[in-house]
Amino acid sequence: MISRLVAVLLAASVLWAGAARADGPYEGQWREGPMTINVSVTSWGADCGPRPQSTTSPGGGSFSITQSGDHLTFHLRQQRSTQSCWSENRAVRRVSSSYQAGTWRIVCRTPADDSRGETGRYTIQAVGSDRLSFTDDSEYDWQLNDSRCQARIRASQSFTRVGGGTASTNPTPTPEPVRPRCTPGTPARVTLRPTSAEVQPGGEQCFSASVVDAQGCAVRGRRPTLRVASGGGSVRGLCYTAPDDAATARIVASSGDLTAEATVTVRTMDLSDLIARRSENQTLPDVGDASSETASRVSARERSEGPDLLWPGILLGGALVLVLFGVLVLRGRSRSAKTGGDLPRRRSERPAPIEASEPGVDPSMPTEDMICPSCRTGYPPGSERCAKDGTDLVPYRDFRAGDGENVCPTCGTRYPKNVKFCGKDGATLEPSA
Repeated sequence: MISRLVAVLLAASVLWAGAARADGPYEGQWREGPMTINVSVTSWGADCGPRPQSTTSPGGGSFSITQSGDHLTFHLRQQRSTQSCWSENRAVRRVSSSYQAGTWRIVCRTPADDSRGETGRYTIQAVGSDRLSFTDDSEYDWQLNDSRCQARIRASQSFTRVGGGTASTNPTPTPEPVRPRCTPGTPARVTLRPTSAEVQPGGEQCFSASVVDAQGCAVRGRRPTLRVASGGGSVRGLCYTAPDDAATARIVASSGDLTAEATVTVRTMDLSDLIARRSENQTLPDVGDASSETASRVSARERSEGPDLLWPGILLGGALVLVLFGVLVLRGRSRSAKTGGDLPRRRSERPAPIEASEPGVDPSMPTEDMICPSCRTGYPPGSERCAKDGTDLVPYRDFRAGDGENVCPTCGTRYPKNVKFCGKDGATLEPSA
């Protein structure tokens, strides 16, 4: 019974460990492909603002993906996930999200009474282990004064794992040229990107900042800090959160006496702005600046430092601990059942006294059951020492007939009244209290 349960526990631990190893196959560095936005306008009035146009942006920026269970988090300039809305409209709320066979679907919608109606359907599909495709199918229905603004967009983009793809069969591939690294000199200036941006009231804009020398070489160990010089709002790390009213904020990045500035315009965006900003959530292309850091990437990089097998290793270790714990519990129950049930069984099975020996039985052979006075485990006739602790066994009848107990003053082991010396250390026993 115990071996069968142990086998079940081991199988469960293997399955758990396998699931732990499978968790996170999409984690790592990825690169954005071009984003194509196709716009179809149904109705457009004078109050709707500029008419939106179909566009294509080049992409090329790199970013991190982290994974928790089946869900992915994209650490773009604004963090997105397979459970969140991919819209710039703060009024949009998630209606549903699902995952099945490598495809994530999210549906988001504004409240029914919102005059700036929007419904977004976002699909992320895994194409192998090194490519993800993203599709945004959104419908807009805005009522601005006397104008009805109705449009539909379909945005598509692909993400490719950095360093992914099929391994080369060439045993001696040509190494890629290594970009020479600059040697930083004395800090000369602070760089802050972007230098200007637009956000909606209550929206967020993240920056990248670094300290460089006169040649533009990044100085390691120097991280600028951001503050709001004017215009309201707040800063957390390298991200600015706009106030709820329209404003123009001046953001200052500083490191010692070195500073750089950026301007953020806070205003309510029209439909054309929201559609255009679909492509503005992309990360900045790589520029080889060692100390430049986008705030949305910093936390992802800190979480991903260290071996990729850290969490699977922890889960596997936890599974093995549970298996060992289960084995110990089962053995303890078996031992207690054997100990607790042995004495009554022995007593009930003890043969009644006989007047004469049966034919064929040697009368000189021991006929009394024995018991360990220390752990109280029963043994068959003829046994001399306890298999568990080595204590000398005594007849079960003497053990039961003893009036009181003696105890070893050295080790504390208890014995029947007729036993005078400790079977472990030879000490003279004393009457128990």
